[in-house]
Amino acid sequence: MKRATTILCWLCLPVLAHASPSVPQDWWKAPGSLAAEDAQWRANYLKHKKDANAFAADLQQSQKTGKGMAYLDQGGVSPSWYKPPIAVQPFPSAYSAQLYDLAYRAFLETHRLQEAYRLAYTAVLQRPEDRRWRQRLIQVSLWLGQRDQALTQWTWLAQHGDAAATRQAVTLAVGLSRPDLVVQLLSPAARAGTLGDTDWKALIFAYGELGEPDKALADIDAALRRGGPRRYLLEQKAYLSYQLGQVHQSLAALQRSVQLYGSTPHLAVEEARLLSMQGNYRLAFQALEQARASANLDDVPFWQLYALLAWEIHNDRAAFAAEKTLYLLGAASQYDLQRLVLLSGKENARAAMHVAEQGWHRYHLPLFYFEAVYYAGVAQEWHKLGTLLQEIPPKDPDGIRNYPAYWMAVGQWASSQGDYDRAGRAYAEVLRLNPEDEIAQSNLLWMLIDHDRIAALRALLVGDTLHPAPGLRDAVASVLERIGQYRAALYVYGSKSTAQNDTPQALLQQAGLWAESGSPGLAWSQRRVAAWRSYEELERRQSRAQP
Repeated sequence: MKRATTILCWLCLPVLAHASPSVPQDWWKAPGSLAAEDAQWRANYLKHKKDANAFAADLQQSQKTGKGMAYLDQGGVSPSWYKPPIAVQPFPSAYSAQLYDLAYRAFLETHRLQEAYRLAYTAVLQRPEDRRWRQRLIQVSLWLGQRDQALTQWTWLAQHGDAAATRQAVTLAVGLSRPDLVVQLLSPAARAGTLGDTDWKALIFAYGELGEPDKALADIDAALRRGGPRRYLLEQKAYLSYQLGQVHQSLAALQRSVQLYGSTPHLAVEEARLLSMQGNYRLAFQALEQARASANLDDVPFWQLYALLAWEIHNDRAAFAAEKTLYLLGAASQYDLQRLVLLSGKENARAAMHVAEQGWHRYHLPLFYFEAVYYAGVAQEWHKLGTLLQEIPPKDPDGIRNYPAYWMAVGQWASSQGDYDRAGRAYAEVLRLNPEDEIAQSNLLWMLIDHDRIAALRALLVGDTLHPAPGLRDAVASVLERIGQYRAALYVYGSKSTAQNDTPQALLQQAGLWAESGSPGLAWSQRRVAAWRSYEELERRQSRAQP
């Protein structure tokens, strides 16, 4: 598989530092056996995924029904806590503190809340500076579900210096999806550098709802100039700058945070993604390396990106270790399994076969199926190969039988079982689908040679037999030898490279052909040269073995 030249960086990535030495030798057979704490980790991981999926489904349903933020604008079904605004007419009488206080207590004692609401509303209109009546109006408004009225009064109190009212107003404004009020209440304190992280989060979210991330970034810059560097604000600046397409500014903010406060797996992932977008894959991998010691099994996105970048910079050892860990944890994606198959296949065909088989069963992609049957053949796992071939149903909904690789696997399996007629039909099917397939041609010829099918060999050996394709030279030369065309076989052998023809084995084979073709002198000379070459090779081995 050709390695991609462009990284899909926002993939989301466990590993080596926390891997247990108790991993079994045949690790591919036991996913989930990474460490003693793995069972608990897997339970938490799967529960987290389940909860996240449930939350996403609930959010989608809320958006469809209109429940949640901005429900009035959506014209959907109102949530259970919503109460329509009360139409209220102020009392016509002039304000009297003693009379109003007495009436308010009487209304509350008799549970006439709407009358108490009307009285407090009238008092606020007539005495706008009286904070006590605004507090009373807030109280009775909440009892009656008049959240908008409570928000109005809390906002007034907040704008007149009441810090407790500010927090209440912000919380309610967020709940009622009033980002304009959140910004109005928090932006001045943000620019002055006196806002806490919780309020900063509400403010940035409000700017996001208003579609004004540039203004949030301006408030952050003002706060940084006023109060100096601050970890949370630097991270938020990096996030907002990225949203605005300012990749260099986003990266600078992240790197400043790492320089001042140290790296974390989360920050390392963000920094590595930004560096990868600029094509700096090695620097991105180094950013992850700095945080690797603090990463644990829960940091799946970290290890996924770690594995991907290691693969991209051809650090196969690191990539293999990371991909194997993801596989053992059951957190490997489709692309992780693809890379693990390739990395495993270099050293362990059985491991590659098992990983590809799991990919086939999980994702049902032909790519994994053909990798599994290929490595089953390489590892000579004939029983497993037969099982994989039987998994394709007669109707073949995936069209697996339309691929030459399927019939090539059938031919290999049939040959291993001694069913040479079936193997021959399978190789013939490969050549029907792809007449230029040299591997199928070679396998078919060698099978017929091994079983002395001379008539079939004569029938197949047509065309320019003296100039076969490079991958078919040995097979064609052996066929020519088997059917008695010794000089033709010598000619085909002679078309191979000098290095290939000068080995002792090649020289002895040519000597036999010269002898069969009536040239015993040449055969003797070839055998003598072969003996001398063998002696030289033995001398070289002994000299290397000596200390």
